Amino acid sequence: MEPLNYKEAVKRSHKEALYTLIAAVFLCVFFWGIIFFTTDFEMALWGLPLWFWLACVGGYFLSVIVVWLLVKFGFKNFRFPDEEDR
Repeated sequence: MEPLNYKEAVKRSHKEALYTLIAAVFLCVFFWGIIFFTTDFEMALWGLPLWFWLACVGGYFLSVIVVWLLVKFGFKNFRFPDEEDR
């Protein structure tokens, strides 16, 4: 676990929050983009339209991959300083 001072820990947590926000915006744009661009397609599988399969099922798998990438590369294990450490 990385020992960080208070200022570095706050900076690191803000960076992780930014990565999470970027991932959330990316996934939101993906979901709505798929729905917007595929609503007029007549193709269906098991009675469900193409947009459902791409957005709901494909989006689920994409979300799992994005969260895995966040945890693997975006987040670092560090201890936030206690009150007396500031």
